[in-house]
Amino acid sequence: MHYILRKESAITGEKNYEVLASYDFPLFCGCTNEKEEEDIIARCEFGIFESGSIELLKLIPLDLLYQNGHGAGAVGALWQKHHEEFANFLMSFKPKSVLEIGGGHGKLAKECLKLDEGLEYTIIEPNSSTKDERINYIDGFFEKKALEGKKFDLIAHSHTFEHIYEPNKFLNECAQMLLDEGGGG
Repeated sequence: MHYILRKESAITGEKNYEVLASYDFPLFCGCTNEKEEEDIIARCEFGIFESGSIELLKLIPLDLLYQNGHGAGAVGALWQKHHEEFANFLMSFKPKSVLEIGGGHGKLAKECLKLDEGLEYTIIEPNSSTKDERINYIDGFFEKKALEGKKFDLIAHSHTFEHIYEPNKFLNECAQMLLDEGGGG
């Protein structure tokens, strides 16, 4: 497998680290009908940098990692409450346009649209499986260039940041895509 090798901390930029742990694991953990012999085995290697930051050193290419989507879209009462409360929080800023990064199943979008039917809502997601006609979908990974110079009042991501390989670049690109420093209304 061809890994993306992290040679410096994605957070601090420092280059000195020690390997903290290294082990093999099946790339697609979970319930499957595939034979165990057909599993793709990847090497998980964590490093600890001098600052104390612990980071993955061998990253799986995103197109391979997310080729089958991420998350089933089924939620129980606790997750439903989470989406409702997060939507209430986001909509308290009175945005006219929202970009959700990694919106997957669209649960958060639907909760926001219940609160404002006129809201312009966009989801960027590599494998959006169920699409709602009220939501603009961009199939792909988040990159500023994928959004063709669009700007938004509010950018949201929920349970996505841990999947970001370059967090500083990600946050800078998000900031550049906000209209008037964000917040809407």
